[in-house]
Amino acid sequence: KRGIAYNDGTLANTFGASCEKCGWAYNWGFYPSGIDTSKYSYVPTLWGPSPDHSTGFDAQAEAAIAAGSKAIFSFNEPDIASQSNLSPADAASSHAQFMGKYVGKALIGAPSVSNSGAQGQGLSWLQSFVDACNGIDGCSFDFCNVHWYSPASAIDTLFSQLESAHQVCGGKPVILTEFGTTGNSDAETASFLQEALPKLDALDYLMGYSYFMVGTGSLMSSTNALSTFGNTYATE
Repeated sequence: KRGIAYNDGTLANTFGASCEKCGWAYNWGFYPSGIDTSKYSYVPTLWGPSPDHSTGFDAQAEAAIAAGSKAIFSFNEPDIASQSNLSPADAASSHAQFMGKYVGKALIGAPSVSNSGAQGQGLSWLQSFVDACNGIDGCSFDFCNVHWYSPASAIDTLFSQLESAHQVCGGKPVILTEFGTTGNSDAETASFLQEALPKLDALDYLMGYSYFMVGTGSLMSSTNALSTFGNTYATE
């Protein structure tokens, strides 16, 4: 279940050498960028439907599937204005256009959503997307994709977010492709992970999870060393 969210493939490989439980990886795009795809199942992502994000996607998605990837991720946080910024209806239409051809070839994720509780964001956006998708021929998804950022003390809201997403998703599996603590020390984040990881591993409907992210200042303290909580994520 444990995954690697990364931008730099070299850093991802360095981190992964210490993470025996890490089996998959993604980088918000569709080029592997140097990660060892023989060791990790690389999941291509279509960040958004505009040509600057979608050109070249099909060739790379087909290559990833041919190399053994079992899944594809759809748009990144369309519920947030600074991210892919799509209405549920527009997202459903574009999702059908870009993802429909992969039905039966790979598991398809619904667009990822934040854990914002604001109306029209987070799970309320996802519910509207599910409703819109159900009304469009060729729009389908196999799992839902969520993100979570909060203080470590709010760990219970991580699991309520996952459970609610599972329900909004009609009982389909869920994947947690970004999660992280906010405003906590490295030691507090390590303690958070010590508590969260066994629970995430035990959730039967959770396909996978990836902490944000493999990079210096987060799971890495330098280009060749893991941080305190990075070591927890790699070895717990």
